[in-house]
Amino acid sequence: MLKYIKFFFYFLIFITSLYGAEINTTIIDGNKTVYQSLLKSLHQDSNISEDQSLEKTLLSELVNFKQGTIFKPKKIEVAKNLKAYRELFIDYIDDIHQITDLENKLNHIQKKIKTIESEIKNLESNNTRLLSFELQDAFYKKQANIYKNSIKKFTTEIKLLERTIKDSIKNIYSYLDTLEKEFAKEENTIQQERELISKLQINIEQAKLINNKRELSRIEKKLKKANRLYKRDAINLLSTHFMIFSYYLKAKSNKTFAIEKKFYSIALKYKILTQNEINKFIAPFLLSLEKAYIGQIKTIAGASKQEAKEVIKSTWDLVNKPLFFINKTPISPFKMALSIIVFILGFIIGSLYKRKINKIATRKSSFTASTRTMVANLGYYLIVIIAFFVSLKTLGVTLSSLAIVAGALSVGIGFGLQNVVANFVSGLILMFERSIKIGDYIEVADHRGHVTDIRMRSTTIKTNDNIDIIIPNQSFVQNNLINWTMNDKIRRFNIPFGVAYGTDVHKVIQVVKDAVMQSDYNKYIIDNKTYETKVIMTEMADSSVNFELLIWLAGADKIEKPKRLTSHFLVIIYDTLYANNIEIPFPQQDIHIRSVDKNIPIKIDVEAK
Repeated sequence: MLKYIKFFFYFLIFITSLYGAEINTTIIDGNKTVYQSLLKSLHQDSNISEDQSLEKTLLSELVNFKQGTIFKPKKIEVAKNLKAYRELFIDYIDDIHQITDLENKLNHIQKKIKTIESEIKNLESNNTRLLSFELQDAFYKKQANIYKNSIKKFTTEIKLLERTIKDSIKNIYSYLDTLEKEFAKEENTIQQERELISKLQINIEQAKLINNKRELSRIEKKLKKANRLYKRDAINLLSTHFMIFSYYLKAKSNKTFAIEKKFYSIALKYKILTQNEINKFIAPFLLSLEKAYIGQIKTIAGASKQEAKEVIKSTWDLVNKPLFFINKTPISPFKMALSIIVFILGFIIGSLYKRKINKIATRKSSFTASTRTMVANLGYYLIVIIAFFVSLKTLGVTLSSLAIVAGALSVGIGFGLQNVVANFVSGLILMFERSIKIGDYIEVADHRGHVTDIRMRSTTIKTNDNIDIIIPNQSFVQNNLINWTMNDKIRRFNIPFGVAYGTDVHKVIQVVKDAVMQSDYNKYIIDNKTYETKVIMTEMADSSVNFELLIWLAGADKIEKPKRLTSHFLVIIYDTLYANNIEIPFPQQDIHIRSVDKNIPIKIDVEAK
């Protein structure tokens, strides 16, 4: 009989070899009788190969393999008191752990099965190792079936526990103060146990370093006991918090949702449950309890509110997470954003301040343009500087923290930023010294115009051509500056002209002065002992007798247009000289020849004009 069974297996292998090695379902689905028969057909002598030894071992395991599950049912009844209610919850947590452990084992063994079946497919049908792989595949699949059946049993029991806990809540009476005190005491115990475990782990490392095996064994036993106590006390802590949750749930309080979130944080903090276990079992169960006792609509509203709080909290934690450090000061995105907002707000307040000062200045005549600009600019920069330091404080950076940065900046200022700093300081000097003011008519270098704005770095002047020129403040401090309207609006103009030789100079002086005094500009001309209008002879030049009209004028609208004013008086002088038949000369030169070559014919006029 044994020979026929062995022949059958070898024949099966031969048939499958025609198409390549496949999974032998006969071995996988075989029962105890099949495995016993196959075991007897193997070599019984001592000289067997390793593959045959493995086959024999696997067949022995399969013969003695016990079908069924590792599930042991619990006694589940509706709780009548708080102690029984706590035990129900602890059994519930234990079943969750059992399912997680079985699922991990099942995943692990399924990976093995996948690897073995991949090996079988890669083997040829006449390979001597094929049978051992098939037996091993059968063994693992039978174990996987046990795990699957056990998971189903535990899952069914969990559903029963959930229903029993839900029905038991109405029978439970407890005092919140007592539960909270118990929770605080248990949490303190947990913290002490965690500290003990950390110390024992350090002691183990020390014992390993000095190779003290005896001490290492003693500490490992102590650590094992501490871990066992910690696991037990952690579950008790979670169960106490579940009692608190049940108290608020029974009272239909909105605080139930906050207690639920704290329940999750405790479970994760003390590693009682994983996030997967919470999502798969705890969260749906607690939600069903809330719907049953609080109501579906209120539960959805409360859960949404709690989720919104969680989103806000997580967002807050995210924006407060440090991006980098400045001198050990953490800089987070929130601090950066708040600092920038404060700084921008400083600019906005400074701008509003300037606008307000300008409005006040236009209403009050006591405010001059220069005073208005100085008060507005100084206040603006003061507000911006204050905003800068407040933004640094908001960022968490103190001035002492910037000592290194300031040292580096001082080097940069000494080289690359010296002109910027010079212009900044010059701007302060101009504002306080008031050598130039808003509205002054000035001349610096090749530029001339009205001062329209004085800022910290530069000053703006508007020329008579309506061109705005921005000049660095340093130019006003280091170079010569002409301020036409610094103290008053009275200026003397020197207008030169010339007449031909032979002209009565006294007549020239008189007619020009009379014409000027009788002109349209008479109301702007000042003629007194201090400011006297004069016509003076300045020189006897090569071609003309030269004079200058010295005239004093008042009025910003006149003296601030010197070219136009000079042109006007030159026209008056020209018309006056022409009317009085006074010759205005042009350049001429007399040529005197001492000797000439007699052979060169020359025809020379007396004068060349």
